[in-house]
Amino acid sequence: MSLRLTYLDTRVDVRFAAGSDLTETLRFLGSHVTSGPIPPDGPAPLATLYVAAEPARTPPPDAAWTEGFVRRSASDFFTVPARLASARGLEYVECHRSGTRFVFDAAERRIDVTVTDRTALEPVELLRELFLKDQENRGAVVLHATAAHRGGTAVLVVGAKGSGKSTVLLELVEHHGHEVMSGDKTVARRQPDGSLLVSGWPDYPHLGYGTIAKYPGLAEIAGATAEPEGHAFSPYGKYAVDPLPFRERFPSAAPGLRVPARTVLYPGIGPGPTRLTPVAGDAETLAANTESAFDGPRWHTFLPDLRDRWADSRAGVLTELAALPSLALTGEGDLAGLNLP
Repeated sequence: MSLRLTYLDTRVDVRFAAGSDLTETLRFLGSHVTSGPIPPDGPAPLATLYVAAEPARTPPPDAAWTEGFVRRSASDFFTVPARLASARGLEYVECHRSGTRFVFDAAERRIDVTVTDRTALEPVELLRELFLKDQENRGAVVLHATAAHRGGTAVLVVGAKGSGKSTVLLELVEHHGHEVMSGDKTVARRQPDGSLLVSGWPDYPHLGYGTIAKYPGLAEIAGATAEPEGHAFSPYGKYAVDPLPFRERFPSAAPGLRVPARTVLYPGIGPGPTRLTPVAGDAETLAANTESAFDGPRWHTFLPDLRDRWADSRAGVLTELAALPSLALTGEGDLAGLNLP
């Protein structure tokens, strides 16, 4: 079986050998990444993944291994330790916990992926890096922001971890007719016609118990109890929520959706009545809430970092977003009955 995966205008082909499977990976990515047959002609893919249950290529016996990570997280559950080696133009990665293996051949635009019955996060992390790095290499800015869609425009909710971005997102969906567009990362990119559009990216929702308890049915999805202390999966007293039933509970925007942003919210959720206060937009504040797939663990060099080519364009993206109507949101964050722009 063969598939073409498409995120915006980035394409990755996947070819499966007998006995290999990435069903759960594709289900997770399916909220934002489309899949279909590989066309006989048209644009070439960024990369082709060859997925198999047995490795097609193995490192030479004298390969020098170093310890590293495919992903590092404050949560052990989302951390993927691995050993890394380079030899004869290829890069080898072997994940310790799952046994998943990768072989990167940049010259051939080929990545071999060996899966096991324990493979889970690793292909998701690979595809996340490929798609987002390519978008950044085309001028995109990745914001640490949730996004809610309604009527062809989006509200961006920008802030640091723990500021209340997820709470505000769910309030917009539950009480103001929005759809979940993005739960953690929002991609903003200048289009060929000069317009600025934003897009979402799939994530594992991380929600505090107070947020979970507000919405009927969410506690059951999250496996939350009245005694949330000591939950194993997520730091900061939060729950890592299964994204698939979460998407059934809260309506999501269509895969591949790109729309203009209309408003930026800066939450600071805490005790007290909910208040919305107009504020002046600030490109520096937005810049402080950007992130990059290039800044994570360097576990391969398949794609070069071309962000500097787009420095002026990226600055212009942040300046335009800063010019949008902006509001600080403080208090408990209950938005039912409030008028929002």
